[in-house]
This record gives sequence, C-alpha cells and structure tokens, in this order.
Amino acid sequence: MSKKTILLVDDDERLRDLLKDYLSKKDFKVYTSQDVIEAKEILNFFIFDLIILDRMMPSGDGIDLIEDIKKISKTPIIMLTAMGENNEKIKGLKIGTDDYLSKPFEPEELYLRIKNLLKLYENINQAELLINFGNFIYDTKANSLKFNNEDVYLTEGENSLLLKLINNRNDTLSREELAEKEFDESELRKVDVGITRLRQKIEKVPKQPQHIKTIRGKGYMLICKEI
Repeated sequence: MSKKTILLVDDDERLRDLLKDYLSKKDFKVYTSQDVIEAKEILNFFIFDLIILDRMMPSGDGIDLIEDIKKISKTPIIMLTAMGENNEKIKGLKIGTDDYLSKPFEPEELYLRIKNLLKLYENINQAELLINFGNFIYDTKANSLKFNNEDVYLTEGENSLLLKLINNRNDTLSREELAEKEFDESELRKVDVGITRLRQKIEKVPKQPQHIKTIRGKGYMLICKEI
C-alpha cells in the first residue's frame, strides 16, 4: 500500500522540520511549504491525502487558502492556530476546515488527529463508490452490479448505459445523451432496447418500472433514494 501524502504549510522552519521528521517515521510522505504562495504552486501540480496548515503566515492568510482548496477538493485539512484564537477557529470550521489544533501541541496529538481524519475520509470515499437503489448496489470502481449481494450479469452495453444513468441519478437524460455514438434514429432505438433489457434485469415488473423511469417527452431517469 502506498504511503499517505501530507502537505505541511507553516512559516516556522523549526516546526516544519520537527513535524516532517516525526510524521515520516510514522510512515507518511510529507511535503513542506513555508508560505501560502508556495503552497498554491505545489497544489497546482500535486494531490495530497491531507493538508496541515498554519492559520497566519507573513505571505497570506491560511483561511483564504482553505477556502480556495475546499472549492475544488474534498482534501481533509487540519488548521494550526495560536492559543486563544477561538474566533479564527470558528471561522475556519465554517469554511470547511476539518479539524484544528492549538499551538503549542504534542506531535503525537497531531498524529492521532491525522489518523482519525484519514480513516473518516476513507469511509466517506468508500461509501461514495457504492450507489444504492432498491436492493441493488452498483460499485462504480469495479463497474459491477449486485442484487442482495449476488452478482447481476450485464453486457458491456448495458453496463455503459446503467453507468450513465447512475452518474446522473435522479436527473433526466435524453435518448441523445444516452446514445453511444453520434446519434441517428437507429442509435436512439438502441437506447430504448438497452433500457428495456436493463429493466428486465433490474425491475420486479419491467412494464411498471420503479427504478428506471420514462420521463415522457424527455428521456429516462434512474430513481435513487440515497441514504
């Protein structure tokens, strides 16, 4: 299993070196940045499993960087704050900071918070890979469908069609959007045939579908009541 990667952003060189050495011994791959500007450059080219970010640095406000990151990414962030910056902690949490730690702190406490946060995000990401509708579960990583934990055989065309519906679940897709190629009438008929075959495998009563609905004059929709 590859090492989890961490970006540590802090203008305190001594703290950066201490934490990098400590977390590296805990089997993380740690990259460091001395300020917001450098961190933005690094984030343009690399994706990290977690980011540790100081609240205030001479080159910019860590809050602004958190806001930018959360607009485009779900990467978990731990914000480091000076003792007593309660208002700043609240501000950080409001814009998406996942956890915070007041300086000074013990490296072991940071390590435990990192472990808990990564475990939480792994569980969230795993849940997002599995799409439920009725008693069916579609694994978007394996491109496989199960019914009550039993595999449901799908042809390549059926799988492709179902995946499009899953990726746009609870939204209507037109026949043109579901067509495999630049469409003509024969391609659109293939969509209708594919939907009919999927319903035969998915619906209890194919002519009275509960999962793949026909939206008159618009197309098809996969009904997915997500938990």
